[in-house]
Amino acid sequence: METKAPPIGSASSGVAREELRPDENVNDTEPSYRTSGIILALLPVASFVAQYLLSVRAGTQRALFHHLTVMVVDWTFIPFNFSVVRVIDWREGKKLYFIFCISAVLNALTHAYWQYNGLDLGHMITPEGIVLPAGWVHLTFSTLEMVLLVAFIFCRHQQAPGLRLPTAFATIYFITMGTCGYLMHRGFIASDLIVFTSGLFFVLVYPGLIQKKRLRRSISR
Repeated sequence: METKAPPIGSASSGVAREELRPDENVNDTEPSYRTSGIILALLPVASFVAQYLLSVRAGTQRALFHHLTVMVVDWTFIPFNFSVVRVIDWREGKKLYFIFCISAVLNALTHAYWQYNGLDLGHMITPEGIVLPAGWVHLTFSTLEMVLLVAFIFCRHQQAPGLRLPTAFATIYFITMGTCGYLMHRGFIASDLIVFTSGLFFVLVYPGLIQKKRLRRSISR
């Protein structure tokens, strides 16, 4: 006996349409990912321009030009920010809020450490320990970038596409950060050494450990 195809308004056709929706949603999110990536990629540019203008106003632009972290290292965040937007699972609201709080506290403590020990070259913090407007801009920018870096490790999609690019640029960031910090201070300072070693561990080693752990669980099941 010949079977007829279900009418367009039937439940079966509705299921078929439901199966197509995920692909449609993925295609619809492409422009939003691209726009968000461009906005995040402009953060280093905005930070540099703001620090430069505020340093000119304060007369500390020469110190800015000698600050290798601002002049060299921070620019690696342009390609990192653009590529990481697809990797982070932005639905992890609680985790992201917790990461933001931790990042704000750690960056505030780091800048306070520089302030107390007189480690800044002068465009963010004066020799008397006064935080200049450019210093507050750098604190805000550092906090936001730390959120993206930590979220890249702990809030990524399980099957995230394009992991190689943000991993490569995060690695470049930590290596250049450690190198430039060493050149500026003629040796490693505690804050730079902690960020350098922990950053490379969580970017290069930690994901492999987590993957092995998940593989063992799946085998045991």
